Amino acid sequence: MGAGCSSSRSASEQVVQAPLTSDATKAVVQGPAVEEAKGKPLEAASPQQNGGDNKTSAVSSGRKLTILHFNDIYNIEPRAAEPVGGASRLCYKVKEYRDKGVNPLVCFSGDAYNPSLMSTITMGKQMVPVLNDIGVHVSCIGNHDFDYGLENLKKLNAKCNFPWLMANVLERGADVPYGGADKTWMKDWNGIKVGIVGLVEEEWLETLGAVDTADMDYKDFIQVGRQLAAELKAQGAELLIALTHMREANDRKLAAEMPEFHIVLGGHDHHYVSEFIEPHNNLLVKSGTDFRDLSVVEVEFAEGSTDPRMSVERISIDSSIPEDPAMKQIVDENLEKMGKKMAAEIGETLEPLDGRFQTVRNRESNLGNFVTDVWRIAAKADMVIMNSGSLRSDMIHPAGKLIAKDFVAVLPYVAATVVLECTGAQVVAALENGVSQWPKLEGRFPQVSGLKFKFDPSKPPGSRIVPGSVFATEMGQGPEPLGGEHKYRVAVTEYLASGRDGFDVFTGCKVLVDDESGVVVPTTIKNHFVQIGVLNAFDGSRSALQPMASRWMQRAATSQTSIKTGGVEVEEDEGLSRGRTKSWMESRRKNHGLSVRHPERGTFCIAPIVEGRIVNIAEAAEEEASGGR
Repeated sequence: MGAGCSSSRSASEQVVQAPLTSDATKAVVQGPAVEEAKGKPLEAASPQQNGGDNKTSAVSSGRKLTILHFNDIYNIEPRAAEPVGGASRLCYKVKEYRDKGVNPLVCFSGDAYNPSLMSTITMGKQMVPVLNDIGVHVSCIGNHDFDYGLENLKKLNAKCNFPWLMANVLERGADVPYGGADKTWMKDWNGIKVGIVGLVEEEWLETLGAVDTADMDYKDFIQVGRQLAAELKAQGAELLIALTHMREANDRKLAAEMPEFHIVLGGHDHHYVSEFIEPHNNLLVKSGTDFRDLSVVEVEFAEGSTDPRMSVERISIDSSIPEDPAMKQIVDENLEKMGKKMAAEIGETLEPLDGRFQTVRNRESNLGNFVTDVWRIAAKADMVIMNSGSLRSDMIHPAGKLIAKDFVAVLPYVAATVVLECTGAQVVAALENGVSQWPKLEGRFPQVSGLKFKFDPSKPPGSRIVPGSVFATEMGQGPEPLGGEHKYRVAVTEYLASGRDGFDVFTGCKVLVDDESGVVVPTTIKNHFVQIGVLNAFDGSRSALQPMASRWMQRAATSQTSIKTGGVEVEEDEGLSRGRTKSWMESRRKNHGLSVRHPERGTFCIAPIVEGRIVNIAEAAEEEASGGR
């Protein structure tokens, strides 16, 4: 093996390798497995133990380069289950290579600033010192790096000690990469001229909720890759790498159609892939997620050869690997800061927010309405169906100031969105499951946005939704009856999309946006309060979302009667400052209380209410019989 590869490794390390030349044997490598091709066997080394070394001699002499790759990192702290991952252990392995004098080229394939519980508090800034201390040399931007807006991404990227690439998404009307990115990176590394192009897929651009995609000009990644690879080669690049944030299918397409790239280092997917791709026998590597895998790609140019030989080693970051002390200190300091920031004020509510299990798992809740409304707008969906088990605070949050801890208590899980294409009949089936266990306080009971319905608990499960009572409420022309075969964009959590909690109907629905591309529910709530805060000039000069809010503030200063906050209209009226006038009440009704003027101070706050989205006809009959008391 090439320089810097230890002759003794823990059982967490697996080595798989094969030469890559113009007529090399093609190897398919997925984890530790290696398939034979063209009748010539390729050896795969078993995990190293007791100092043994049974690697092949695919890389032996000539000019050599070691590349370290990882992607899609969210939680800097380790998890409980093996492999535990964590920034400090992955950092230890990277520094171990440096300490041996290998001088590895460290590449990262995007998604760092979100999603995680910590990022809902920090907006991703904890990742800057983490990436810098690991020693990343070059990175590709990922979709979740945009989760807190364009200005936030630019601010964080500017503090990184390395460039971020994204060559095929430009600013509209200019030949300039969007978000301040670079198109390419080239450097002489250990005597090998390395050229790298950053490429992304179009699919995830459509899922971005915190940036205006109308400002983006997407270019085909094959065309851009081919053009820039030619330019880099003309500048003397010998080893060409595509650093990507795309699904595996698109990475395979890139490798299959572009012999120019010797290596494709991918992100976006969270599983591990290491494979030589036909027909050009170039190498595709995707390195899992969350600091749990590190890929080691060894490259050698034999004397007089222009075809590189390669081997791939997968290192699983488990608890047997020591923690790097400097990185552990960074992690511990951020965990301590997060604890302190839990007391930070994030906004204000005029109404108590009812998150009690006896409410959210039994009937419509104003807290459920608020969360699902904000989520629906960010997910660009027609409706949301949320299992009430996702709302975890089990308390009434009193009217007044809200702190970060309140919504961490409400949404402690980093719930990713899946947007499904559902027929009206499938939506009804999902609602039937949601009310099937009533009056038990089951987590499957739904909280909804974009629809309303009635159910009859006296009917048997599966027949409780009152026929003709289900309406789509956000389709542009007011409530309209749900069409049985009409198709709707329905946002759910990945948990429900996989059929959990009895929602098996969702497994038969077409996936429009998958969980790795969809918005993150706590992030949508965070962004909503940040936008309101900027409108109120709460720390507005420092907010990364100030440019968006500035547009709303300019509109508010005109004679127009409405502005928008997070996509929700806010009505202006002279009487608002005098109290809860009829006009004020109508304003709240129209935007569901997502952003209203405080009746006394005039600042923006939330005031969600129960609107009759979910009606239990038995309870409604009892209330009517008792005179509404």
